[in-house]
Amino acid sequence: MNLSSAAAIIAATMKIIAYSKALYSSWLYYSADRILFDAGEGASSILGNKTFAIKRIFLSHGHADHIAGLFPLVNIRNNAMGDKEKELTVYYPKGNYLISELISFIGRTNRRLNYELEWIPLEPGDRVELLSGQMPRYVETFPTVHTHNEISLGYSIVEVRHRLRPELDGASQGEIIKLVKSKGKAAVSETYHQRLFTYGGDSVAIKPAYIAGTEILCHDTTFLDANDRKEYKHATLAEAIDTARIAGVKKELICFHISSRYKAKVREILKASGHYDGLDFKVTLVPPGRIFVID
Repeated sequence: MNLSSAAAIIAATMKIIAYSKALYSSWLYYSADRILFDAGEGASSILGNKTFAIKRIFLSHGHADHIAGLFPLVNIRNNAMGDKEKELTVYYPKGNYLISELISFIGRTNRRLNYELEWIPLEPGDRVELLSGQMPRYVETFPTVHTHNEISLGYSIVEVRHRLRPELDGASQGEIIKLVKSKGKAAVSETYHQRLFTYGGDSVAIKPAYIAGTEILCHDTTFLDANDRKEYKHATLAEAIDTARIAGVKKELICFHISSRYKAKVREILKASGHYDGLDFKVTLVPPGRIFVID
């Protein structure tokens, strides 16, 4: 596998590099904020020098196909040709015992790191600041359901924006300027929180209220055919689309973690991407076992 073989599509102004082969490895790199969501096996090998660009890693849960790449990633940042002093922070669901075991193992086997490695547990509703200033950004957490005996989380990148107050809709430019001069900018504008990107790991259907209005949703779509699911785990294509529709996804649904049983249907999967009638957003299916790039 190499990046030159990755399929590319145009969507928004960011770059996403994603790889998922259910039960084997899943991870997604969101370059705009230098975030790695999950860290399945092979993440550092495929990302190469981009491994050194990662500032934060957000883990959804502790299954091996989502965390097995963390050990080599931590190690390679300490030994390869890159900035070996750049700090790295790993966020994970508080109380997840599998991740706690991995933290202990990495600590015992990497006692001489050249950089600061910090582990921060998170709970549903927590926020992690990404960027301050005029248009701050942060990551918010929400609960997901992967298995009933393991804590798991989803993550949304949120930007704080400004807009004209609704009661001033239709007001002339002169009226707005007059208000600003007499009462200040706060009299004409309000802030709102816009979800830019949401990652749900490989959970069952996410509750739409947790991700309402997100621009781009990356949702588990393990089963393209609902008849193939034998128990209530993971999500189906129909559930992912329905969740995105109810949540009011604005731009795109990225269908992730597709079962390898559908690998033979790769051409049909790619051909189907974006061609679902009656939806206000694009649907992109990430083929199992392929590096997939979204520019």
